[in-house]
Amino acid sequence: MQVPVDATQDYVVANDLTFKRGDRYIFNHVNLTIPRGKITAIMGPSGTGKTTLLQLIGGALKPQGGSLHVNGEQITHFSRRELYRFRRQMGMLFQGSALFTHINVFDNVAFPLREHTKLPPAILREVVLLKLEAVGLRGAASLMPSELSGGMTRRVALARAIALDPWLMLYDEPFTGQDPIAMGVLVRLIRKLNDALGMTSVIVSHDVPETAEIADYIYVIADGQIIGQGKPADVMENQEPKLKQFIHGLADGAVPFHYPARAIDVDLLGEVPC
Repeated sequence: MQVPVDATQDYVVANDLTFKRGDRYIFNHVNLTIPRGKITAIMGPSGTGKTTLLQLIGGALKPQGGSLHVNGEQITHFSRRELYRFRRQMGMLFQGSALFTHINVFDNVAFPLREHTKLPPAILREVVLLKLEAVGLRGAASLMPSELSGGMTRRVALARAIALDPWLMLYDEPFTGQDPIAMGVLVRLIRKLNDALGMTSVIVSHDVPETAEIADYIYVIADGQIIGQGKPADVMENQEPKLKQFIHGLADGAVPFHYPARAIDVDLLGEVPC
């Protein structure tokens, strides 16, 4: 695994980042930095490009403009081989966990080790069991994914994501669909693992209180721009209308509840809708 370029350098730096789908700007000349060794949250309403940002950081997508440096390297210029090498430094917790359903917990966690290393079987076994121990599931090593609860499934996926001791960890909606107990366990695990392993973590989430509890810094994005940023306490107290509406879950505000439409009496009493 590559040693960090500079331990004091921000891990992710986006300058004038621009990404479009058709004519719609997902990111319109956005600037942001993700500091090394910290937990940074990316928040905002649905459809604003939070997961797209993770895909850009991971090299699955390329921006149409601007620059994106990860660990001091401009990833938009990577060849396929360079991108493959870079992804060994990165862990990803997918929103749906994405476990292989036909193999057991042990083999799910072992998969990236078998794919990217040549560890002897005895050492590989020790590493897998240590990763499962870190998420509290060493005793579940022989279970199949179908035998796991939703919270256990997410924790196994987390063990697999950290199997290669990544420098960068990306979380896509880690708390979605979790009961309060499982959510509390995941919140503590993410903070504990980030600090214990010295990782840099990026969390995409709609769960404001849980994410604010563990994040060191928060970006809130909407309409292709960053509409708020800062330490959690500062973001929670910000009075900018769009930001306040999202953070506090207000039904009406700067972002209207109703999709634009003709007057209701026209549709109900008058003309036939086009």
